[in-house]
Amino acid sequence: MTASVRPMPALLGLPVVTGATAGACVVALAGLGAAGHGGFATEPAGTLALAVAAVAAAVAASRLARSGHRAAGRLAAGLAASLLAYLGFAVLAVATVAAGHRWAGPAVAAWNSAWIPPLALLQLTASAAVRTGTVTPKAHRYVGLVLGAATLVNALLTTATEPFDGLPTIAGESWRTAFAPVGAAVTLLGVAALLLLPVTLWRAALGSHHTVRARLGVAAAATTAAPLTVVFCLLLAIARAPGDVEPSLGSVAFLVALSGTAVFAVACAVTAARGATEPRRVGTVVRATGLAAAALLVVGVGTLAAAPGSSLGPTSVALVVSALTVVVGGGAWAGTGRLAALLTAAPAVSVAAPVTPRGGAEGTSVGDAPPDASGAAVHAPASAGAGVPAPASAGAVPASVGPVPASVGGLTAREREVLAALAEGASNAGIAAQLVVSERTVDAHLRAIFVKLDLTPGGDTNRRVRAARIWLEHARQRR
Repeated sequence: MTASVRPMPALLGLPVVTGATAGACVVALAGLGAAGHGGFATEPAGTLALAVAAVAAAVAASRLARSGHRAAGRLAAGLAASLLAYLGFAVLAVATVAAGHRWAGPAVAAWNSAWIPPLALLQLTASAAVRTGTVTPKAHRYVGLVLGAATLVNALLTTATEPFDGLPTIAGESWRTAFAPVGAAVTLLGVAALLLLPVTLWRAALGSHHTVRARLGVAAAATTAAPLTVVFCLLLAIARAPGDVEPSLGSVAFLVALSGTAVFAVACAVTAARGATEPRRVGTVVRATGLAAAALLVVGVGTLAAAPGSSLGPTSVALVVSALTVVVGGGAWAGTGRLAALLTAAPAVSVAAPVTPRGGAEGTSVGDAPPDASGAAVHAPASAGAGVPAPASAGAVPASVGPVPASVGGLTAREREVLAALAEGASNAGIAAQLVVSERTVDAHLRAIFVKLDLTPGGDTNRRVRAARIWLEHARQRR
């Protein structure tokens, strides 16, 4: 369901402005690097990766704005701005350190904390791409507040000892932390915040069906990329000690990983917002996420096995890593393939029933969903030959068939939105995720809808299925 809203003109010119600003920052950092300042902070690979990610986020913001997803568009624009800020703080930090300016310390502290906001914003962008309405979800507020606090605490409590002098951010000895327990507590809250949206969206996706399940799954995969980036950062710290890997190389790798995560997330946001649920595209997104997690596991174990203090010889390390790669990589490939197939599975055909507000429904719960307690039992609101015409794709409910006619059973505007999401195949959790309401509220709306449509328990057909058929029939008659 996509609102018909005119795109915001300010976002349409954002890619050009972002590209020009990012280019200026890259040139400035290249100049400082050529003069012998900045070390890894001016490495072309890291700076170019951040610039490309900023432009990609700006392009995504423009596309989301054109499609009417205002909240997602604004968040993508914020992501582009945060990546530009990261580049800008790098320029400021390197320049002030090189000049020995008294503001060098605060500038380096700001730069050292600027990687946190992009992680929050890329998650929020992907999540907002599958939501409707203008209300900000509580989960979004929690993520924003906690990671904003983490950014501020990190900037205020950490101090660089020798910035850009061979001891970059992944080297623990390069930073002094005041009030370490406070920093540790905020860090744990930040990690919990990064896990909130992936858990919520995966739960909503797996409880829904077909196009809704696929769109929510794509958004869930995008939000999962953020905690994986944090895991990658931790693995880089392990690679530094005890792995004895060059710190500068690890820091550049982190900048590239952060940039790649941002590009992946905004691409998923655009895909989910457009309702693009082709099996190949969904499979690519899910497999990329699963294989990235598998690769992190292999790299982490391999780094520990190859550490100087390890008792394993080179041959043993090679065998361990090879075996782990086969087992973990193969398992990830097979598992993500099954997950992608599940997310894009066509709905099953249910028992045919005439489309009328009157009739029975099996079960006594509000969801009437015997196979799934989350309320995901609407498998065939669009099966051919059941009184409702099949849509263009065989057996599939289109991403947006149209609004429910205001005359259907005297439903309120919110009840019509709930019924439309139900007819798309959304579970109660899926409806709640899209409409930014609680599952308890969804349950109450469904009770009211079933009463107004005179769908009483008992009989041969699930009430959710019958309600979906009524919606599709009225939508067809309006065409």
